[in-house]
Order: sequence, then structure tokens, then C-alpha cells
Amino acid sequence: MTTEEIRQKLERFYDAETTRDEEEQLKSFFQSDAVPEDLKADQQLFCQLFAPEASVPEGLEDRLSHDIEMWNTVEKTTNRKARTVSLRWIAGMAASLLVLLSLGTWFNHRQTTTSSFASKQETYDNPKDAAGETARALTKFSMALNKGIDKMNNTETKD
Repeated sequence: MTTEEIRQKLERFYDAETTRDEEEQLKSFFQSDAVPEDLKADQQLFCQLFAPEASVPEGLEDRLSHDIEMWNTVEKTTNRKARTVSLRWIAGMAASLLVLLSLGTWFNHRQTTTSSFASKQETYDNPKDAAGETARALTKFSMALNKGIDKMNNTETKD
């Protein structure tokens, strides 16, 4: 077989148009030592594709099974930790909402109690009595204020 025929069959092989017999011819050609330099990469490809089955080392299946079991154990542990973290987060949110609800209820009850207390407590029934008491309180405040101002004026003059 000539190199040109090999190249044509290779082109057909890469286009998936070869028959089984042509593939066998390519395989036997690439297993020989008479392969040109520019087809060495193709030779490596055919050696890889048509190489005999590799034997499985002893104990490989047991080691793989053991490793898979370890990975499953790690995955289960990770899932448990994630579940625990999410449960803690949910419990924290529920506790926060409970505290906010309790505070809101307490403030609302307190405000209702103080507003009803202020509206129910009436000191004077007669407006004239209320005005008189207000005038008396303002007079007392004014006298105390004047007394303080007088003391300040006396201390300023002594200096």
C-alpha cells in the first residue's frame, strides 16, 4: 500500500466513511515500522485506539468501593451540618419575631392604659376652679423665678 493510499484512507477514516476492512488495513500499517515521520501522530492515535484491553490491577475495585463509601459518608455529614445550621437560623428568626411581637403588644397595651388613664382623670369639674388653680400655680412659679433672678442680680452687684 502506498503512502498516498494511506492518506486517502485516513481522510476517509476521519470522515467516518471507512469499512471495517479498511480500518484493519490502517491498523496493520500503523503497527509496522515503515511509517513516515509526518504520520507519527496518526500512528499514536491508532495504537491507542486499537491497543489490547488493559488489565485491571488487583484490589482496585475494593479501593474504589471504599473511596465511594467515604465520599458518601462525608456527603451525609455535610447534609446534617447544613440541616442543623438551617434549623438554627429558623429558630433564631422565630425567637426574634416572638420578641418583637411581645414588645409590640406590651407597648400597645401600655399606651392604651396610659391614654385611657389620662382621659379618665379629671381634676376639676368647674372651669372657673381650673382657671383659678392654674393662675395660682403660675403665680407661684413666677415668684420662684423672680426670687432666683433677684439672687443672681445681688451676686452680680457684689462682685
